[in-house]
Amino acid sequence: MCSLMYCMFLLQYPEKNIQMVAEERLRGIATQLYNEKNPVILIMGMESSLIEKEKNKNLQDDSHIVYISYGECTNPPFLRRGADIVNKQTMQLIKQNLVR
Repeated sequence: MCSLMYCMFLLQYPEKNIQMVAEERLRGIATQLYNEKNPVILIMGMESSLIEKEKNKNLQDDSHIVYISYGECTNPPFLRRGADIVNKQTMQLIKQNLVR
């Protein structure tokens, strides 16, 4: 369970314990990437791959965030939920670091 996408797919299972493990693992992966100075934000939407490419041209801006496109226009709720978990964790860590 070391892939963001694998953990996001686990969120589609009806078993709550599997979902809880996946959520915790997504937070853990986001934290590990942040600690390695590679914070990630997952994006989706029309032409998100082009937005990703543009935003990643300069990784020295906006807290060195790496943008990853995980889907175009429509995505199942479990993928959006997984992205929300990762993005929230990443932004929380960035904000904590700014306060220090």
